[in-house]
Parts: sequence; C-alpha cells; structure tokens
Amino acid sequence: MGSTLRERFIQDAVAERLNGQYYRRRPAYVNTEVYTRLRRADVLLAFMRAPGRPYVVVVEAKSRSTIHQLKLRTSAHRARWAGRILSLLLIVGLLLLLGYEWYFNAWNTLLLLGLFVTGSVAITGLVTRLQLSFTQRIGAIEQLGRYPANESWIAVGSDTFARPAEEGTLRRHCRKHGVGLIVVNAAGKLTLRETPCPRHVFNDYLSRYGKRKDILAQIEQDPTYGPTPPERRQNRRRFLHIALLLALTGLLVLLGYERSYGPVVPDPFSHPRYRSPTEVVIGSPSGTVGGEVFGPTVAPGLHLGPLPQITQAPDCAVEAGGRFVVVDAVLPREEANRRLSVLRAAGLRGHELMRANCVGEADDLLVVYTGKGYPNLARAEETARAYRGVLTQLGVPVVEGRAGALVQ
Repeated sequence: MGSTLRERFIQDAVAERLNGQYYRRRPAYVNTEVYTRLRRADVLLAFMRAPGRPYVVVVEAKSRSTIHQLKLRTSAHRARWAGRILSLLLIVGLLLLLGYEWYFNAWNTLLLLGLFVTGSVAITGLVTRLQLSFTQRIGAIEQLGRYPANESWIAVGSDTFARPAEEGTLRRHCRKHGVGLIVVNAAGKLTLRETPCPRHVFNDYLSRYGKRKDILAQIEQDPTYGPTPPERRQNRRRFLHIALLLALTGLLVLLGYERSYGPVVPDPFSHPRYRSPTEVVIGSPSGTVGGEVFGPTVAPGLHLGPLPQITQAPDCAVEAGGRFVVVDAVLPREEANRRLSVLRAAGLRGHELMRANCVGEADDLLVVYTGKGYPNLARAEETARAYRGVLTQLGVPVVEGRAGALVQ
C-alpha cells in the first residue's frame, strides 16, 4: 500500500488545475499559503468578475492527518447555548401555565436561578447525547467561514476517508453550507463532488489580503469577464423560480378574471331562452309565485321519476275546506297526461287530475289543476292570475288558467 496523499500535494494539484478545469479565466492569480490579516488560505484564486470587481476563491486542503477536522462533531458551545435557551423557555412556559405571580424576594430569585442552572446542565447533557443536528459542526467548514471569499472549497485526497459514510456526511454538510468539495487522486486529477454557492458577488474581498496591489496588477491585464459556473447555475435556478412564480400568478389571475368578469369560454346556457323567472326556482320541490306553492311540498333531493299514466278518473276530493280550484286545462285523458308532462318539464310540480264533472264539465274529460283547494273565489282568481303569469314566463302555452268552482 502506497503512502497517503499529503496536504501539500493536494494544495499544489488544486492550484495547478482548478482554474484551467473549472473557471477558465485569463489572467488569474493562483497561489498557495496566502495570508489575510489574521488567517491563511491554503489556495487562493483571484480574477476579474467585471470591470473594477475582483472575484476571490479560496480552497482549504485536508488529508488523512487532519481528518478529525472533516468529521461531524457536537459543538460544546452550541450545546451549552441550546441548553440555556431551552431551559429558559421551559421555565417561562411553566410560570405562564401555573399563573405564577412574581415577587422580587430572595427565595423566588434563588428558586428560579436554581431551576435555570439545573435545567441548563440537564438539557445540555441531553442535547449532547442525542447529537442534534443544530449543535453539530464540521471544523473545516467553520474554518472556511473565516476566510473572506466569494466562493469556498474543501479539497481532500481520494484516500482521506476509509468509510463512504464519512464522505457522504461531509458532502451533505458542504451542500448545506454552500461549500464546494474537490477530491484529488494520486495522479493529481480533480473530481468536483460538490460545487459552491456564490455569496456577496459585489463585495471586494480582495481588499482583506496583504498582496492586494500585486494581485490586482496581475489580473487587470486584459481580463476575461463574465459569471462563474456556480453563478450561472444559481441564475438558472432563480430564473426557474421566477418563471414558476409568474406561471402561478398568471393562473390565479385567469381564475379571478373568469370568476369576476365571466367565463373564458362562453356558457352555452347563458342564452335568455334558458333563463327561469325569478319567481321559479328550478330544482326546488315545486314552482312558486309570490309565496304561493303550486302543489304539495316535496323533500329536497327527492327524485320524482317519470309521470304515471292515469287510467281512471280520480275523485273530486281536494284539501279540507277547499271549494274552488285553479284549472289549468280540461282535456281528454291522453292529452291530460301529455299536459302534465309539459308542466313537469317546465319545473312545475304538484299538478293533479280530477273528473271534469267535478267542475261542471263533460264526464269523459279530465281536469288538470294545481293540486290545491281555495276557500273562496277571490283567492282562487288571484292565484289563477299569478299562475298564468308563471306559465307565460316559462314559455308554456296557457290553455285555461282560470278559477273553477267544485260542484257540491
């Protein structure tokens, strides 16, 4: 088994090939061990993003000797703060739940301080044991956060991780924090496992490096301008989100327009011939006018089915106390059945048949009436006038529509 890849070898491989393989900028400043005011970047790559706007890329190289900085560990500092905040929230919630009234005295102060300290220690231990994600960190990623740069990378050797799960954890956290990941093999070839997320494009991070003047003098000579590959990817994602948002907004506008100003496709049933008069509600148990119901009330949703054919003349009985009826028509038996079908199709319910001699007509005919009896002639004639108006509005021919007295 050969020797492990050293950190210096990884730095040199990245410095030699990253720009030519990925950024392809001319001219570009590339160097290793470049210092900021307080920190040292393993690899620094700088070029001009636009006139007067330098762009800085830093790379942190790690090998098997520094693998501890690439593993996920629980941050004691974050765990302590999590314990303090959670214990404080629990105490406040308990006080609100119990309706506790605060008094500024020594006993209350000692009690709350004791609860806070005990709760902080207990919750900190629990959070540390559970290894919650918000308390965990990777040292190399935190170290990169201290370097001023537009894009940040971590470079590791191909033999750095003995277990694939450790590399998968590093990739997941690099993606979460917007850090790129480079894997360097023994031949110095670079494999880009994760790409960085550009940040603060308009910031001049180069001003924080000691060699700023020398770097600018080199990269300002006939530079190549334009966005970097991570910037182009980020812009495509933004344009996709904007397009989806505009499409959703347009769909909502169309729905609102159709609801407020009319359908996009004309409604074929909007023609006046299909409109019912305001007095008649289609689908209701019976046709009504002015509060007068023509026929008995039917339970909502009940399907009445086809009209039965009358084979014998019914009796002259109507509602108790009824001496007058509203006669729709006096017809032979078959025509009376057809008349009932026409009235039913127009939305009117409750019509019935009786023998014609009940109202002083010929014995071989039937009377189609509204199904109700009225105690006096005035009420029957008033209802007959309203009934004729309903028939006219529905487009049903008026045959008689008069008040008729029952023969005693």
